[in-house]
Amino acid sequence: MRRYTKAARTLFAGSKPHSVLELQAKADALIARRDWTGLEASINEMAIMADRSRNPELMQKAGQAFERLGNFARAAELRLTARRLRKGKNANEWTGENLGSDTLLIDLVEDDPRSLGRVIRHARLAGAAAAYAQSATIRAEPRLISILQRTFPKATVVPAQQDVIGDKHATFEDLAWVFGRDAEKLAADFVPLRADPGLVETFRKHYRSITDLPLVGLSWGSKSHTKDVPDFPEWARFIAQTQATFVSLQYGQIKPALRRLRNGNDARLIYDDSVDQMVDMDRFAAQVAALDAVVTISNTAAHLSGALGIPTIFLIDDNFQTAWPVIGDRTPWYPKGVVIRKEGRAWSVVLDEVGQRLSSILTTHSDAAC
Repeated sequence: MRRYTKAARTLFAGSKPHSVLELQAKADALIARRDWTGLEASINEMAIMADRSRNPELMQKAGQAFERLGNFARAAELRLTARRLRKGKNANEWTGENLGSDTLLIDLVEDDPRSLGRVIRHARLAGAAAAYAQSATIRAEPRLISILQRTFPKATVVPAQQDVIGDKHATFEDLAWVFGRDAEKLAADFVPLRADPGLVETFRKHYRSITDLPLVGLSWGSKSHTKDVPDFPEWARFIAQTQATFVSLQYGQIKPALRRLRNGNDARLIYDDSVDQMVDMDRFAAQVAALDAVVTISNTAAHLSGALGIPTIFLIDDNFQTAWPVIGDRTPWYPKGVVIRKEGRAWSVVLDEVGQRLSSILTTHSDAAC
């Protein structure tokens, strides 16, 4: 509270407060310099302005920044307030109390059904919330119903389009407020999603019939023009010098990309056309769970692998747009994952670091399996 009050005095001292554009420009400059201490102070000013002007969009932006900076409590507070300002406070909003015989409706529904990152990230919190009621229903995108139902058998999981009534209602923001304000506890309470064990074994046996090398999932590209990712020659070099057999986790029409990445050695990169994550997420989860490790940019494969508890290396660019941390190499959402950021380096240098970390992960995995 003392830091908040001091920042408020600074922000509103003098005859005219800073404008939103001025604060954003200041924040952008600090991000470019990777000055995270200065950025935290700047985002605090932004949050104060958002609070005083009751601006939900600015609150949301500040909340996202605070999460990347590791201040989960402030992030959860701002996002919950922003949602209440946008949609009004629901009289039936669940705030963490035991519900006894009352029913709980948990919404894991994104506005864009193609965007599953936040849904997957918050899924385990929905499972934790369901334990507070004798009857809990989780609404989710249809592709996720099977894996969520298997992981949380005491809840009823239904399609997002289905109308459900509950005595209490929980959203992403409510879940984060109740369970996600303490990063250490968030990591300690990690519960992995559970893939179909029969399918996992089937994939594992199939891939093991092809290679004796460690199996590493790989997702390399995105349709989003805002993401900075390694080019094909950099990925091809990484694949060629890594002692592993890679399994494509990439979505879309990828056969031209496969030719460039394999570079004449088809055995180094398996493409399994029996899996389509855009149609059957449960089968995709089983494929991922059959692997020894995963290397991926920020996308659905990253969130799913992390949520399954598979050792994962997340490659994160220098754009300040996602929930990945800017400090340290861990995220409490996925404690078995390693975050490697670009930090102004060439991607070839970053991939060299990925190779070193991957080697360590595979050695640890091999020792544990013995």
